[in-house]
Amino acid sequence: MSLLLINEDELRQTITIAEAIETVKQAFMASAEGHMNMPGSFSLHLPDVQGKVNVEGTYFSQSPYYVINIDSHFRKNPDLNLPAENGVLLVFDAATGVPVAVMVDNGYLTNIKIGAAGALAADYLANHQISKAAVIGASKQAFMQLKSLTSVRQLESVWVWDASPLRADNYVRHMVEDHDLNIRIAPSSQAAVEQADLVIAAAESEQPVIKAAWLKPGVHITSTALDHQPVKQNLEPEIWQRADLIVVDSLKQCIQMGELYHAQRAGVIRYSDIQGDLSDLISGRTRGRTQADQITLADITGLGSHDTALATLALEKALFLGLGQRLEVGIPSQGFGVGVGNLL
Repeated sequence: MSLLLINEDELRQTITIAEAIETVKQAFMASAEGHMNMPGSFSLHLPDVQGKVNVEGTYFSQSPYYVINIDSHFRKNPDLNLPAENGVLLVFDAATGVPVAVMVDNGYLTNIKIGAAGALAADYLANHQISKAAVIGASKQAFMQLKSLTSVRQLESVWVWDASPLRADNYVRHMVEDHDLNIRIAPSSQAAVEQADLVIAAAESEQPVIKAAWLKPGVHITSTALDHQPVKQNLEPEIWQRADLIVVDSLKQCIQMGELYHAQRAGVIRYSDIQGDLSDLISGRTRGRTQADQITLADITGLGSHDTALATLALEKALFLGLGQRLEVGIPSQGFGVGVGNLL
């Protein structure tokens, strides 16, 4: 028996952003239709090193595979010149339970799934015609959100702001290389947000960097969380009061680690103020924007089931493209004898 080992560089060759968006959309639909089996997750906390490990398993009906996803976030890793996010996905044959592949994605699929969910939120909530976008923060997720957004909306200009001018400059340089965008650095977060038809909130901040008074009518805001801890905060709580339509990817997760966590603590929102989750929106059970001047807000934390959906697509494409390394792990025993020799 052999396992296919697929690393991050190979995974990056298998899935385009457009494919990721469609795959995540289908995963939301499967969830809305009751075709997803995801019994829950458990976490390991390592407080001495500010680490957290999450383990989840997911199976979609009729899928050839089920996937166990192990992802971690160690906040001190950047001080060691290591990525804060790491991950391994274990893929199994759904008919036999035999392990098929190991994907060492270093958080890549997690990053791309949140970008895809953000693009879907924008596609269903933002006005169809938008010209200016603001990106607050120059984090890894800020890259993925803007890359994904360009798949669903055409932008005339993008303003970027980060607390670090160096990070903002690096962000602009990379985005210009990858996309034909009119993108520039804003002098302040306020200057970026005030003119924006769409705001991506992805700053590495523990204090609000976007205020309610800056939002113009009709703006859509997508806020993202990546580190599985309710530390980061981009939005002033009053933004939740100004929003006419609020959607989350998972109410349970957003309460624990999204921007919703801070809004709830500030007492500015009730659960009844949230119109639903993205699966409700995509399946049509929740209405989206009905007026051009409505302010819409999406809180995105990333669902483990979407790692499974993307891993399944990545495996199929890796097999087609001949990517990955085969590891021989021996032939499983067909039976178990009673002799002592069988135990050695």
